[in-house]
Amino acid sequence: MKTTLTPLDPADFIGPAPISEELPGLDDLDDSSMSETAGDASGPPDADSGNDTDNGDDTDATDFDGATERVIGPRVKLTVEVDAEAFDADIDAAFRKLAREVRIPGFRPGRAPRRVLESHFGADVGRAQALEDAVPRYYAQAVRDNGVDVVNQPELELTHDGSEGTVAFTATVEIRPTVAVTGYETRQIEIPSPEPSDTDVNARIDETRRQFADISAVDRPAETGDRVSIDIEGSVDGETLPGLSAQDYLYELGSGGIVEAVDDELLGAEAGSELSFSAPHPVQPDMEIDFEITVNAVSELVLPELTDDWVDENTEHDTVDELRAATVRQLSFGRIMQANMVLRDEIQKQLAALVEGPVPDAMVSGAIADRMTELGSGLQQRDMTIEGWLEATGQEPGEFITELRDDAERGVRLDLALRAVAEAENIEADETEIDAELERMAESDSRSASQLRAAMEDVDGLAQLRSAIRKGKALQWAIDAATLIDPDGASIERSALVLPGLDTEPDEAGTDSEGAAASGREEPASGDQDPENPATEDKS
Repeated sequence: MKTTLTPLDPADFIGPAPISEELPGLDDLDDSSMSETAGDASGPPDADSGNDTDNGDDTDATDFDGATERVIGPRVKLTVEVDAEAFDADIDAAFRKLAREVRIPGFRPGRAPRRVLESHFGADVGRAQALEDAVPRYYAQAVRDNGVDVVNQPELELTHDGSEGTVAFTATVEIRPTVAVTGYETRQIEIPSPEPSDTDVNARIDETRRQFADISAVDRPAETGDRVSIDIEGSVDGETLPGLSAQDYLYELGSGGIVEAVDDELLGAEAGSELSFSAPHPVQPDMEIDFEITVNAVSELVLPELTDDWVDENTEHDTVDELRAATVRQLSFGRIMQANMVLRDEIQKQLAALVEGPVPDAMVSGAIADRMTELGSGLQQRDMTIEGWLEATGQEPGEFITELRDDAERGVRLDLALRAVAEAENIEADETEIDAELERMAESDSRSASQLRAAMEDVDGLAQLRSAIRKGKALQWAIDAATLIDPDGASIERSALVLPGLDTEPDEAGTDSEGAAASGREEPASGDQDPENPATEDKS
């Protein structure tokens, strides 16, 4: 097989082409049409028609105001020629397939020879079936052999149909644009301080002390945190609400345990105060509750003195210093985890923002399709429809679609940015890293790492896996290069982000922005397309 690759848009990697289209309705987002709505044409190209069944030109980016703008990425043309001998083998295979589907007198099913079938059905039948079966395979092989990073269905044109032996066709296909980003190495990221303050530590210790506190009556106005003994009656239209009527009820002021207005009215009240007021019902806003409250007593919590003896007797620690040190470790763990999560999220947002201008709609549509498929699968397991889910979450369909598209576009920009960083910094995935990822994937698969490798080689999956690891390493590179500050602008040292008791920083292992390289899926990672199913678009 001979393939010639010709770039079609060498000057400009993207170019907008305004068109108009109706706003998609919610019905377009049901389980049966998620992929179609998102621009994902399932199945291989149709060789008989000379064009793919649902090419990428039909996928549009919607502005949700009735207008759309289609953005088409760079394209290449693959000119593929298959010699007569290779194609004749596919014709043989086509006739063997036909033999299993028809009955020829004198022959058992599947045993009729090609010459007999040709005499019954004509040679054109086998050739047409061979074209239908083999051209998608020829195309996929040409894509793999030439390392074409396709992001959409191809436009196929059959130029020689094999009637004279040779098969030839052209495939015009959209590819992932290559972008350059600047400033990725000088990012400044604000993250929460990973170190708990003395106030945080004292508050956590006081929570423990509060469990052993005494209550002491005070002769002063009630303050937040006090316990007030009250007689309370709540009524609606003169009818008492059983759940809001009690005598000598001990209430923690500031807890919000009844309704907010109760805390507001009790604040500053003294023993003997009689309060009468109305407040909105917490569940039915159009209804008001009338409250009558008598304050019987105001008490404060008296915390036990924080001493070594008290700590030894009431906690698992022996001294105040040990308790404080343990509390710092506990708080630090959560704060460090939060800081690392914020760092990772923020660096991804900033990297995505470095990709300027519009991005190809085919990539965005593919990312939308992936998100819709994932959502649909989750809802199906819960026996929910999208309409029911939107109603349960209080989302409007238009708002949901807009947020879905915005999220998908950010993912596409991040994908392009990470690839650009990897290219600029000469970041690659070596065989050791690929082997390690295959071993990890095999832990949740019925196949061994070597079997996974063999299966992935058949569909160029190793290239996808290599790309995912490469993007993960690029993300970690950007994280390591960033300058970290706390909300007050103070510098944060890298060592402060290491979890207590661990020797390495979180996220040090190579995973891509969506965690695809560590997802445990059989197919490798987002960001790369399977040439056997050229409509399948990346998630990132």
